[in-house]
Amino acid sequence: MTTETASVAAVERGRAVRTVGLEEELLLVDAETLHPIPVAGAIIRGLDGGDTAVTARTADGLLPGALLELEVKHEQIEVVSPPLLTLSELRSAVVTGRGAADRAARTLGARAVAVATSTVPCTPHPVTGPRYDQMRDRFGLTMTEQLTCGYHVHVSVSSDEEGVAVLDRLRPWLPVLLALSANSPFWQGEDTSFASYRYQAWGRWPSAGAYDVHGSAERYA
Repeated sequence: MTTETASVAAVERGRAVRTVGLEEELLLVDAETLHPIPVAGAIIRGLDGGDTAVTARTADGLLPGALLELEVKHEQIEVVSPPLLTLSELRSAVVTGRGAADRAARTLGARAVAVATSTVPCTPHPVTGPRYDQMRDRFGLTMTEQLTCGYHVHVSVSSDEEGVAVLDRLRPWLPVLLALSANSPFWQGEDTSFASYRYQAWGRWPSAGAYDVHGSAERYA
């Protein structure tokens, strides 16, 4: 889990209002077979004719300031929202983001679907770049096999101390959040008997899982 330190972006009726940002990774699958297909790069290029070195593009139907981005594999694409303030904005960001990604995917015979793992066997194709290349060199098969999609919620905090306090207090609720978000029983075409096999696959990363309770920003650092 990560926490972003950000200034409070709005004041409403004399009360501070926190901003919330959403990032959703969507699996790109063949429209008929549902097999994951590596079309993310083509989707990004097709939005405005940009070259492959640029990883973020705007698309029709997205909220102002939202982007479609490449993720770690070409079989997935990420929708990134701007900072948001209301529940209606959050809902709109989800609906318009998924719609824009799916419309872009359809131009290539694909669909963008909100599932955390593929339901059928797949050999994913890596996105290249300094960060991802370094991850592949360092983590080998964990990076090569990685094809999981997540949904990330970023909430602004007023200070490092507040951010650490949030992490410490959120920790006991992580099992509940995992249970509510479980949508990945399949891995490489097999029923794993887990409701969230994404959690098992993601757990191979050294940064995965709950942190210890820190108590202060100094101890966290």
